[in-house]
Formats: sequence, structure tokens, C-alpha cells
Amino acid sequence: MNSPNAIPNAQAEHSASKGLCPIVLACDEGYAMPLATTLRSLADSNTRHWPLLVTVLHDGFREATKELIARSVPAGAIELLWKPIDLMEFSRFSHRMPHVSSMTYARLQLHNSLDSSPERVLFLDSDILVIEDLGALAGADLGGRMIGAVPDAHVDAALRKGQRRPEHEGVPRVSGYFNAGVLVVDLAKWRAHRISERAMQYLSEHPNLPYGDQDALNATCDGLWARLPKRWNFQLHHATRIAALPPHERPAIVHFITQSKPWKASSASINAKLYNEFRDRTVFRRTGGEKLWDLAVTIAYRLKYRLVRTIGGWIEDGREVLGKC
Repeated sequence: MNSPNAIPNAQAEHSASKGLCPIVLACDEGYAMPLATTLRSLADSNTRHWPLLVTVLHDGFREATKELIARSVPAGAIELLWKPIDLMEFSRFSHRMPHVSSMTYARLQLHNSLDSSPERVLFLDSDILVIEDLGALAGADLGGRMIGAVPDAHVDAALRKGQRRPEHEGVPRVSGYFNAGVLVVDLAKWRAHRISERAMQYLSEHPNLPYGDQDALNATCDGLWARLPKRWNFQLHHATRIAALPPHERPAIVHFITQSKPWKASSASINAKLYNEFRDRTVFRRTGGEKLWDLAVTIAYRLKYRLVRTIGGWIEDGREVLGKC
């Protein structure tokens, strides 16, 4: 059984020598199932790097829940360290977006998250699936820059086109805008540039940021991050059926951004089956009854969406006809 507490420095050296730097995630207990699924996908896709060194930043997990998560990955696959952090200092910051909670700000504790002092750390959100080996990501050439990241599929594209939408009000004007769900971080440079402290200061000076710590990190790290291929943080899950892609086009990490999550039947996600292939390998697998209920809810929501689109089309057609009269 994986120990939820002890990670000796020798273990960190062993993991790094096999190609992967330490990995950090941040999660609250309400996200126990997605966390377990993410860890399972990480373990299954990186067998040659076992045991993986993983730290989970949290604000309180019961021991029973930690045990369930440890049992969700193969024995010997992951060495887990549970690192409690105080979220009170983040409670005053913006939560404009429903999916931005105080826990999302835990990224700013990266510099204090590890007992050892590795050169690099890989930060992962807990709403992702890892479907390929991460050795190349952990060893990515950052060109001397502090962070490796993937541009945000929605915000960066809109800003580059000069399309500042209402939900983008407050987004910093930067040369390029990255998504903070997958980060390769040079910890020495992070500390030298005082990124956490400067990001906290930016948050204090801009209290109504739409994307919270992600906006602050983009403002603080402008010009200091290296652009990574989108396969390391693929975000277009709403419109792309991942399993149907040819093998050479499949991403290494799928990031389920926004409130639309594949484990929510009401999201009617086209990637729910892919997600459940990993979830069903954990102790959080769904029962037969739950699967039937999820299927019924998904079908109902898909019919609702189709009906809304159809009625919307009729209305537009009617306006066009009236406009010609």
C-alpha cells in the first residue's frame, strides 16, 4: 500500500533519475474522485517511471479518503505526500468564475510544497487525464525560462484576435496568455523572481480578476515562460472526441477546463467514456445503477441541447423570412 505521508529524499532522487521530476497537485476533498482518476491515469501512462513522487496540496482530507485514493492506484506506482495548506489568505481574492475556488490559488504555494529542493516540479490540475508518458514533458527544454506552459485555448486565442469578451474583463495585457493547469516549473528561478509574492501582490492590487491566480501568474511571468505544444495541455475537449483521433494526433494530457466535466452526466460530455475508462479502475468506480442513471441524464441533456438548437434555428429562419418581406 502506498504511504500517504513519507517521501524520503532518496525516493525523490530515484524518481528524478528515472526521468520525471516531482509532481504537485492541489485539491480539496470534494474533488477526491477526480483526483483519484487523475492519479490513476498518471500511473497507468507512466509505468517506466514508477514510483512517481506526488505531493497533494490540500485544506483537509480525512484519513479514510486518503486511503481510498491510495487504493485507487497500483501498489508501488505512486509515493504520495499530503501537504496541508492554509487557504485563508486566498479567501479575499476573486471568485468571479464558478470553477475558481480558493483551492485554485494553491499553485502559489509551489515554492513551499516539497520537502526536498528539486530543480524542477511538474504542476498538474486534478481535472485532467494523462494518456501518454510524461518523460518528454518533464525534460522539456525551457530555453532558460522559468515556466513551460501551453497557451490558453480560449483566452489566448481571443486576445490575439483582439476579441476581449465581457468575461475577459480584467485579464492582464500580456504578450501571450498561458493556461496554468499544466506547468513545468524551474523552482530556483521561481524563487529568485519571487513569483509567489509578486503574484499575491498583483492579486491584492486587482481584486476582480476573472481567472484568479492564473491571471496573476500570467501578469507576473510575462516574457518568462516557454510555449509548449498543445498536446501537453489539450483543452478543446468539448468539441473533440479524443478516442477517435488517430494515434499520432492524440494529446498526452487532456484538460477538462470550465464547469463542463466528463464525470457530470449533465455535461453530456463526448469524452465521458474515455474518462470513465480510468475512473472505473479506481475505488470510485460507478455502480451499475449509477451508470444507468448517468446514461439517462446524458441522453436527456443531449436531447435538450438539440431541441434548443433546433428552435433557435427556426427563429433565425423566421427572422430571415420576415426581413425579406
